[in-house]
Amino acid sequence: MSKYITLLKLSWQNGLVYRTSVIMWRFRQFLKTLMSLTVWTVIFASNANAFNYTQDSMITYIFLVSFLQSMIIASALNGLAHRVYSGEISNHLIKPINIYAYFAVEEIADKAKNVGFLLVEVLILFLIFKPTIILPSMFIFLVFLIWSLLGMILNFIISLLFGSFGFWSPDTWGPRFLFFMIINFTAGSLFPLDILPSVIQKVLYLTPFPYLSFVQIQLFLGKFNNQEVFTHSIVLLFWLGLLGSFAS
Repeated sequence: MSKYITLLKLSWQNGLVYRTSVIMWRFRQFLKTLMSLTVWTVIFASNANAFNYTQDSMITYIFLVSFLQSMIIASALNGLAHRVYSGEISNHLIKPINIYAYFAVEEIADKAKNVGFLLVEVLILFLIFKPTIILPSMFIFLVFLIWSLLGMILNFIISLLFGSFGFWSPDTWGPRFLFFMIINFTAGSLFPLDILPSVIQKVLYLTPFPYLSFVQIQLFLGKFNNQEVFTHSIVLLFWLGLLGSFAS
């Protein structure tokens, strides 16, 4: 166990080596949330309801997106395809540690770093906007935490599968950027997916991407009944099992 703790410490330190890059990345995330809050605040200044959202529910949605963006979608494995193609991954394979555990520890260190920055960002945004956040029941909150944890695992598996692209092509940056943009759209990070036409929503639900943040937020906002909570739980476990079998 000590080697995993040592690896966690080293991953934490490595993540902060290029502090300017880290700060700029977090500042970009902060500006994205700030812009969304500003735009929707202006929209609700003259509308009590928009797209079946009240101002409080939309503000809550934006804060949850910021949280889940840092906890689920942001990943230390974004550069895995390049590490595979360049041969860097060989250095990990010869070490006396499970390769999946190695990547998992890197993920934990990266998410811990994001949480530290996120707390400061949320505090600043709360002081600026003084929002009213909608809170669910304790049961729904516990399910939300479980779904969020499963979402992290799901994104971890998807990142591993996408990283295997490096076995076939050196052109990893373009596909990685495109993949990141697709996930941001289909996971509901840019805007709520339920404002889209129902046909598009049904197509998106045929993919695992809405389970990376959108479904968790809908649960938090109380938009699912008990049957829908059960159904989405089964679908989430299905994607974990299916994609996990490919990754293994």
